[in-house]
Amino acid sequence: MTTLDGQDVFSTGPNELVPGGQTRETVRRSFPGIDGELVLDFGLRPQRVTQTGRLQADSASELYAQIAQIEELIDGAAHRLVDNHGQTFQKVLIESFRLTSPIRKARGFWCEYEIEYRQLP
Repeated sequence: MTTLDGQDVFSTGPNELVPGGQTRETVRRSFPGIDGELVLDFGLRPQRVTQTGRLQADSASELYAQIAQIEELIDGAAHRLVDNHGQTFQKVLIESFRLTSPIRKARGFWCEYEIEYRQLP
């Protein structure tokens, strides 16, 4: 079960996390008369992590409460994200949260979503 800061905000439906991989920022410069090139290493850059899934509830008001609970976590603070398999992502910021489907009704209310995180190095 995926948790954010130990909160079980994603348990109502399936979800999936896809880490974007680590990147290192560098600038390469070459100069006339010098063999090779100068490489300036600016260090690791934040990793992007994408989460997609579905929120489900028995009523529309419960579903809107789940959405509001996630939106409250878009606070600019670093959080701890743990995926379904126990992999931990420390120092993640929620950059965006959006619904990718309309709210639908079928044996309860549900909608699909996407969250973009940025994991600080």
